[in-house]
Amino acid sequence: MNFEFVNLQYYIRNVLYLSMKLIAKPFLPFWIFTLALMLVLTLPSLIQDGMFNDALLYTSVSRNLAHGMGSFWFPYFDPYNIIGLNSFHEQPPLAFGIQSLFFRLLGDSMYTERIYTLLMLALSAFLIKKIWNEIFCQQTEYQAMGWLSWLLWISIPVCFWSYTNNMHENTMGVFILGACLVMYKALKREQLMVAYWVLAGLLLGLAALTKGFPGLFPLSFPFLYWAITHESSFRKMLLQTLLLIATLVVVGVALYLYTPSHDSLSIYLFKRAFARIQGAHSVDSRFFIVFRLFSELLPQLCFTIVVYLIARSQKIKFMLSGFNKTTLLFFALGLCGSLPLMLTKVQNGFYMVGALPYFAIAFALLNVHSLYIFISNIKASVSKNLLMGTVLLLFAVLFFSFSKIGGTVRDKSIVHDVHLIGKNIPAFTAMGCKKDIYERWEIACYFVRYYNISLNKADTNQYFLTMKYDSIGLPNHLLKMEMDLEMFDLYKQNTGL
Repeated sequence: MNFEFVNLQYYIRNVLYLSMKLIAKPFLPFWIFTLALMLVLTLPSLIQDGMFNDALLYTSVSRNLAHGMGSFWFPYFDPYNIIGLNSFHEQPPLAFGIQSLFFRLLGDSMYTERIYTLLMLALSAFLIKKIWNEIFCQQTEYQAMGWLSWLLWISIPVCFWSYTNNMHENTMGVFILGACLVMYKALKREQLMVAYWVLAGLLLGLAALTKGFPGLFPLSFPFLYWAITHESSFRKMLLQTLLLIATLVVVGVALYLYTPSHDSLSIYLFKRAFARIQGAHSVDSRFFIVFRLFSELLPQLCFTIVVYLIARSQKIKFMLSGFNKTTLLFFALGLCGSLPLMLTKVQNGFYMVGALPYFAIAFALLNVHSLYIFISNIKASVSKNLLMGTVLLLFAVLFFSFSKIGGTVRDKSIVHDVHLIGKNIPAFTAMGCKKDIYERWEIACYFVRYYNISLNKADTNQYFLTMKYDSIGLPNHLLKMEMDLEMFDLYKQNTGL
């Protein structure tokens, strides 16, 4: 009994010691707050059913690949795919292949793609922190402020929206961050670091195999570093850029010579990407992306203005003078990942997600010195209360998030009806429907994602779907099935005729 009591005393003493060490760290509450913010902006949505139609589309293709439907280079959505192609080529195939491994490992639960999305979020945050540490490799005290880059990244509205959906930009962003981390390490060293540039080129190749040309914008990194920091010679910058391009060329030639990849990527480039750029416009003005970028970064701009005003009132230096050029470097890198979207009228806010971490790092660099001074001067008693408050906040976020299990975050009536219909008709059924349903992609995606039921406009299928009470023009050989549907009516062939 005495031995057990001594062990208990030792355990309690160690816990108290570690707790006091944590309390003594004034930056810990801000890490916990930022983690709580990241979770509250993503987890409540991810833990519920319902997802953006593009995300559902990509999830369905990945799930099918895990079940042997289609192949890596020729993925499969349903028998009709898109625009009459025999395989699915809306995006290059890498993200489908990676995510299919998760379906093989974790099964077909709706949480499989959620776990994958959270993993992409965690990997992106990890790499952002690694870049932050590399920026401050000589001023290690500022590494404790890495939470600031996370805070200003995840609070960009389209950023956390993307991580509540299974967007390919999330996966592409991981490869881009990895490439930029490797490049930044190499740029800060006097040697050429050939292996680093080859690795960065390979990572950019993987980014392009995930989302296409948007994954290649960090090719500008060596030029920006030379032009802005003046810490590299023109000759060295040229060699660095040539190493990146040469690596990509070798990868491209290998893919061109391998028949399956050549055929697959040719379809993606010429029948989907270029055709869509020429024929489909999602915005009226090429400047849409400029206004969208400004609106997305408005919270970061307002945050910076507030910090500046507080710093000025406290007579604190606003910006760390040695990092003015670094701030401009990362801001310029973000612009290189977003402004080229102006070249076409096929634009959307989430296309910028791969570039957003660099804007966040730039804004964080603007604010880091002022906030470091301010937080360092917080009294220990206040820091202790902040720590307790943020820990409680984190638990409240987790409780709130998990209370949403079983709910539906969007398309509630569609999700309800899809599950009810899917449980009453066989998988892999080709179900007819009216034009208004056929043109709503989210409906087809839910059916394929969960039950591999495909939709077409034929009224000769065994089953036919309409919007509720829309029986106008239906053939007499279709009989309505009595089901507790909210949005649709389901009909079946009358085999007695």
